[in-house]
Amino acid sequence: MTNGVMIQYFEWNIPSDGKHWKRLKEDAAHLKEIGVTSVWLPPACKATSKDDQGYGIYDLYDLGEFNQKNTVRTKYGTKQELIEAIQELHKYQISVYLDVVMNHKAGADYTEKFMVFEVDPANRNKRLTDDYQIEGWTGFDFPGRNNTYSDFKWH
Repeated sequence: MTNGVMIQYFEWNIPSDGKHWKRLKEDAAHLKEIGVTSVWLPPACKATSKDDQGYGIYDLYDLGEFNQKNTVRTKYGTKQELIEAIQELHKYQISVYLDVVMNHKAGADYTEKFMVFEVDPANRNKRLTDDYQIEGWTGFDFPGRNNTYSDFKWH
């Protein structure tokens, strides 16, 4: 039994040309030839801009399908191009691991008001103030996908 070889198929400075998924598809046969059995891909969802590496996540459900944040594609390409790249990798028995970061959110659509309090920077369990209200960019309704994948009304 042999161990598989995983490759991280991204790095921070990939060109923001929307062609990463196309390059991956074209590279699938070569990856198989050199012994790669699985690839780790960057977050494929819509980020705050088409230049974001995918960790400034705006919409987890938009993989490059809807016109949001002034772009349809993500930094890496469109949803269809991602699907085609994965299909090509599978043709060569290469597994795909997609990085999904559930606890990142950025680029909100509207502000919301909520209660906060200040804490001691040296001891975050120690309150410095009473509760008070602030307004922050925390509201999301993803108008570009018009409730596709969700019929939940955010506000």
